[in-house]
Amino acid sequence: MSAAATRLGRAALAVGLAACGGESPPAEDAARSDDTAAPAATADSAAPTYVAIEVMAGGTVRGTVRYHGVVLQGRTVTVTEDTATCGATRLVQPILVGPQGGLADAVVSLVDISQGAAPVPASPPTLDQRGCGFTPHVLMTPIGGTVRVLNSDPLTHNVHTAAFDNRSVNRTQPTGMAVIELSFDAPEIVKVKCDLHPWMSAWIVVTAHPYHAVTDRTGAFVLSDVPPGSYTMEVWHETLGTRSQTVTVLAGETADITIDLAEGG
Repeated sequence: MSAAATRLGRAALAVGLAACGGESPPAEDAARSDDTAAPAATADSAAPTYVAIEVMAGGTVRGTVRYHGVVLQGRTVTVTEDTATCGATRLVQPILVGPQGGLADAVVSLVDISQGAAPVPASPPTLDQRGCGFTPHVLMTPIGGTVRVLNSDPLTHNVHTAAFDNRSVNRTQPTGMAVIELSFDAPEIVKVKCDLHPWMSAWIVVTAHPYHAVTDRTGAFVLSDVPPGSYTMEVWHETLGTRSQTVTVLAGETADITIDLAEGG
């Protein structure tokens, strides 16, 4: 595991995992657990300096991240304030698994890629506080990018980030307050929490190149326009840690890959 990844794990451990979950949702949208220490996170800074080039005859990596093991049922947290909006209880669910074992909200990346497509300019991603939860739970932004944080609830939240290579922020955001903009200058996985509602959490993945993806509810992901070659693919999950394996990409072809994660490795 890279030294940069270890630093990220220490940064997350230093603040603990106070989390902000979902809005009285079905089981797959339940709040994530804040009881376990975050494992070391993927970091682009572990890879060689990335150079943007025109990719000729790029390939595709398509795959699924699956969870193996007993699916934890989570625990119920009693809410003591703001119950009109947050409800009387919250279900804290550490791992979200689809019907076929697909693992949601895992971050997939090619950690040793040194050149490839330039990041595609996009509108700043939005992290919303709605129903006493952060939505989405995991989002990505490139180096130099901005994340817009909203508060759609009729109550006060606060936005508290735990960063190692970027500036940490701790700002109160009352209802109706203008958007808070977070900027990032270094690749890192940054924890976001709400100190006022300790079940709330989210993660911001700051990337140095476009070969990253967050798995959907079925565990699926796609990386497109990858230069031909062999790469180390790493998967990170906030509870299950990391796992790496090699993937070979051929010109104009699709590499199908399945990566399994289990509690305890």
